[in-house]
Amino acid sequence: MKDTKFDLPNVINGSPTTKNVYNPPLREQLLREHLTHGKSMKMDSVDELSSFVRTVSAQSLPVTSSDGDAMMTPYQRTLHMLANDPSLQKEVALGKRIGFYRLGKELGAGNFSKVKLGVHVLTKEKVAVKIMEKSKMDQKAQRLLTREIQSMEILHHPNIIRLFECVETISRTFLVLEYAGGGELYAFVQERGKLTENDGKPLFAQIVSAVAHMHAKNIVHRDIKAENVIFSHPGWVKLADFGFSCQVESGANLSTFCGSPPYAAPELFKEKEYSGPMVDIWALGVLLYFMLVGMTPFRGETINDLTQNILKGTYNMPEYLSTFAQHIISRMLEMDANKRMTISDVKKTYWLRESKFPKSYIQCSTVPDEEELQKSSVARNVWNTLHQYGIDEEMMKEAAPKGARNAIIGMYRIVLYQSQAKDDDEERNRIKDHQLLQQACKDRRTLNKRSKTCTIF
Repeated sequence: MKDTKFDLPNVINGSPTTKNVYNPPLREQLLREHLTHGKSMKMDSVDELSSFVRTVSAQSLPVTSSDGDAMMTPYQRTLHMLANDPSLQKEVALGKRIGFYRLGKELGAGNFSKVKLGVHVLTKEKVAVKIMEKSKMDQKAQRLLTREIQSMEILHHPNIIRLFECVETISRTFLVLEYAGGGELYAFVQERGKLTENDGKPLFAQIVSAVAHMHAKNIVHRDIKAENVIFSHPGWVKLADFGFSCQVESGANLSTFCGSPPYAAPELFKEKEYSGPMVDIWALGVLLYFMLVGMTPFRGETINDLTQNILKGTYNMPEYLSTFAQHIISRMLEMDANKRMTISDVKKTYWLRESKFPKSYIQCSTVPDEEELQKSSVARNVWNTLHQYGIDEEMMKEAAPKGARNAIIGMYRIVLYQSQAKDDDEERNRIKDHQLLQQACKDRRTLNKRSKTCTIF
């Protein structure tokens, strides 16, 4: 069960090495194919992996020792336990495990899906697992799911929820997503009331930056609303739920009505076709109004009443909003889509003039060359970690074409996410320091305007 494998040159250590490799039996090879290639497993006997026909699972490390365990990498030990541990098979049958993820409490539920908290058993990263019942999904729902995966595959921004992996079984589809546990922006405003402009501005700038990244990639969201903006940390939000998103060529129009009625642009109700980016801009206008006022600008007792109010385009602009806040809202809620702001225009408004817009991630190659490894500390950290788990360059090259539907790619994306988290922390601290500085300058200006005879120290 032991042979020798010659590694690709290790650019970090500077020299090739040899290592002992665990050669798994047939049952583990079949399981590996199911996890990394999505192949169905066919067994001749009842006891051969009967519990894994629909789904597979993983065990937290360390794994108990067995024959050949000393030669196994952590990745191989996990596969070994998947194929041989009856207790894990029972947990899979009970819905407590899927792929390399342990499943925990339910976080939410929809018409044909639910979301559970999960943990990747090798990286220990918490994830949100969206579970969809195939029997409840019609062709339209399946088409939307495909678009959701396609959109998230090409988005790389710190204020957009990440897709790590897609796991398919006979009856279900599992989307493994970045976990943001801070709750919805909608609930935050409902519980605490409207935000001040100083508090709302950095949050809105993050959302605008995320939408700018999407539009630069020719992706439109079509369901921007407070319920789809999630806090990952205090003062840091992520745009989520790309179920209605799609990729559209620049200048091309769309025709399908999507999204939530209170955030819907007027052209959705009266035009056969519409501009996707302009629909997103309108929704941003509704979102900013909600953040600063505590309610949406257009309301109605019925959907018909709401629709008529949107088509009239009349809403109350509170006097307590600054002139610059009123201006950006009114420009985003422009009835004529051709005159509405673009996302670039939004970033240039006076209201956002002092805001920091988080930058998109620099994309890393799944198998970087020596030059990229030397230049990128993130790439070096990622591959140091992957090598420790037992993932090498040849395995990654084989997995890369499968994209999100591959367990090794899922692990790579989680490790990349963890490596970039440090940069995210630094970005959050920079934004926080910038906010404090701006507030201090504002306080100083206010203090300087006061009469000395009326100032009490």
